[in-house]
Amino acid sequence: MEGWLIDLPLVLILIYATYTDLKKRVIPNRLVLVGLGYMLLARLFIADQGYGYYVLGTVAASSLMYLAALFIPGSIGGGDIKLLTVVGAAMGWWKSLVFLWLLLGLAGVFAVIGMLIWRSGKLKIPIAPFFLAANILIFMYPIKLWI
Repeated sequence: MEGWLIDLPLVLILIYATYTDLKKRVIPNRLVLVGLGYMLLARLFIADQGYGYYVLGTVAASSLMYLAALFIPGSIGGGDIKLLTVVGAAMGWWKSLVFLWLLLGLAGVFAVIGMLIWRSGKLKIPIAPFFLAANILIFMYPIKLWI
């Protein structure tokens, strides 16, 4: 019933992150800090799992993205990693891993198409729009369909 208190702020955060990522290629730290603080506080009161499930969500998917950034320099920005901690706090660890899978799948398809069209081996694309797209997919098709 109170799920909208998590879902609506998350969508608004992802919309703003998409806007700033497309316009300035930056995801503001303030947005991430406010979003993370809100999600962790809200999950104290609105949760269908234990609180640890959501706290673990802050590190589950984002740590995988961080490792990818370490091993493939320049592939993923720090703002994207931090934004994924907000998503993890909102969704919990398992759903955030499914979210990451969708996010990377969508971004990967776009990157392959982009490289074919622009004939460039290196293509820098903002990732925040794919956060929003993955979130929309999860809303449209409940997570039970993905696992």
